[in-house]
Amino acid sequence: MTDPRTTPAGWYDDGSGTLRYWDGSAWTEHRAPSAAATEPTADAPGESPYAAAATATGSTVATAEPPPAAPTAAPAAKPHVLGIIALAVAALGFIFACIPGALIVGWILLPIAFVLSIVALFLKGRKWPAITGLIVSILGTIVGFVVFFTVVATSFDEAFGDIDGLIAEASEAADDLEDLPVADEPVEEVEPEPVGNLAFGQAMVWDNGVELTVSAPEAYTPSEYAAGADLANNIVFTMTIVNNSSENLEPFPAPRLSSGGQEASQIFDITAEGQDIGIPPTTVILPGESVTWRSAWSVASPNSLTMEIAPSFEYDDAIFTNLQ
Repeated sequence: MTDPRTTPAGWYDDGSGTLRYWDGSAWTEHRAPSAAATEPTADAPGESPYAAAATATGSTVATAEPPPAAPTAAPAAKPHVLGIIALAVAALGFIFACIPGALIVGWILLPIAFVLSIVALFLKGRKWPAITGLIVSILGTIVGFVVFFTVVATSFDEAFGDIDGLIAEASEAADDLEDLPVADEPVEEVEPEPVGNLAFGQAMVWDNGVELTVSAPEAYTPSEYAAGADLANNIVFTMTIVNNSSENLEPFPAPRLSSGGQEASQIFDITAEGQDIGIPPTTVILPGESVTWRSAWSVASPNSLTMEIAPSFEYDDAIFTNLQ
C-alpha cells in the first residue's frame, strides 16, 4: 500500500468513481471525471486533470493506491433527554431541601430524580447529566436530613427554653406568695354544692342564671321515617333552655338517657307537621331569650328513666329522673 505521507501530488481516484486532486498531504476540493470521460476538465490551474494524473503515474488513470480520505470527526453524542430531566428535578429538589418550610417538596423530588438518573444511565447518549443528577439527588437527600434535624433540634431548644422560663416564673410567683402577710383569721373554704337529682318537670338553674327544664315523658308514636325506634317503648320530652345570664349562650345539649338498667336509643324523626324530633338547638341564645325542642327516645321501661343533660360543655350536668 502506498504511504499517503509520501504519495506525490496528483489526480487520484478517491474511491467514489471520480478523480480528486491530492496536494501531497491532503485532498483538495478540485475534482474531475473518471478516466472513462471523453472531455477532460481542468480543475487544477494550468493543467488537465488527465495530464496531471499521467505525469504522476505514467498512465491515464493513476494506478497508485489513492491516499486515504481525510478523517472526519464523528458527531458528538448528545445527552439523553431523560438525563437532562433528572438533573433538573434533582436541582429543584436540592433547592427545596435547603428550605425548612419546603422540605417535604424536596423529599418528593429527590427520590424521583434519583430513579430517573439511574434509568438515564442505561440509555444511549452522553451520561454526564444522569451522573450529575444522581450525585445531586444524593447530596440533596443528605442536606435535607441535616436541615430537618437542625430544625427539630432548634424547636426542642426553644421548647425547653420556654419550659425553663415558665419554671422560673412559677418559682418567682411562689416566692412572692411567701412574702405576703398571713391573715390573722383563717379563710373559710366554701365547698361547691353538688347538683342534686331533679324530677322531670323541674328546672335546673346554674349560678349565672341559665335555666334548663325537662318535661315529664309522654308516649310517642314514630313515623315511618323515624330512626332509632328499636326498643319496646317510645317516649318524648319537651326541653327548654332560658338564658337569664348577661352573656350570649351557645347551646350544645347532649342528653344521655338510661332506662331499666340499659342505654336508651334516641329517635330522630320528622312529624307530619314538619317538626324535627331529636335535633337539639345550635343557634346562639341571647340574654333573656329561650329555646324549646322535643327529644324522643326508645326505652326499655318508661317508669325507670334517668337523664343527664347540660346546656353546653361549659356547664355541669343536671340529672333528671323518675326513680323514687
